[in-house]
Amino acid sequence: MKREEYLDDYQDHAERRPKKKKKKKKRKHRVYAFFVLLFAFLILVLGIFILFHVQKVEVKGNDYCSTEEIVKSVQNDKYSVNGLYVLAKYKLGYGKQPDCFESIKVSLKNPWTLKITVQEKERIGYVMDSDGKYYYFDQDGMVVDVEEAPVDGIPLVDGMDPDELKLYHKLKKKSSIIYQEILEATREMKKYELSVTKIMCRSDRIYVYIGNVCVSLGNDVTSVKVAQIPKILEKLEGKEGTLHLENFSDESDTATFDIGVFPEDAG
Repeated sequence: MKREEYLDDYQDHAERRPKKKKKKKKRKHRVYAFFVLLFAFLILVLGIFILFHVQKVEVKGNDYCSTEEIVKSVQNDKYSVNGLYVLAKYKLGYGKQPDCFESIKVSLKNPWTLKITVQEKERIGYVMDSDGKYYYFDQDGMVVDVEEAPVDGIPLVDGMDPDELKLYHKLKKKSSIIYQEILEATREMKKYELSVTKIMCRSDRIYVYIGNVCVSLGNDVTSVKVAQIPKILEKLEGKEGTLHLENFSDESDTATFDIGVFPEDAG
């Protein structure tokens, strides 16, 4: 009886030993598989860093904002040397957009070339400071560009005299009621695609210079007044002087023209 029990115990022990060996083999396989996967992952990460390392940046759509400034604003942290990181940053809405832009789009031309396409805010006028610098502003009155020389096709706004001139800050003047009307004049002239050389303010009256004609708009600027300018200028072709639209409105169509006469102190 004892011998039979001993044999049974021996058989049970013999049956258990292979199972332990199998478990050890499975553990070894799992550890091996883990390190293989880890190694493959590290190679993949390293490959991404090497392949998508930004070697070239192409910028399109900029006119007055420098390419260097745009690249610096896009690659503004230590991780921006990687194209995938920059792309993800802008896709998720975390990318920086300079204040002079309406929009900015970032894409990859190839894994190592970053492509930046921008749309700048339109410059509709400029003012000068005492040092002879030219401050260009957009339709909201924000300074978007500073130049050392005037740019063709953009009118000078004379008599605005803002309290502060600073890039990416709005033009402001606390003491002048006519100030907003001057901004409105620049917006309306751009809207009707009028080739204005200068917008002048004298004694709270706004004058707009188009070719050889000075248009007097009075102390308020309306779309009704500005809409008449192209029609009247066609009739005044070749003449010079001052066109008076101060009292023009929906109720009154009064418009007069003084041949050869310009506002006092105009220049």
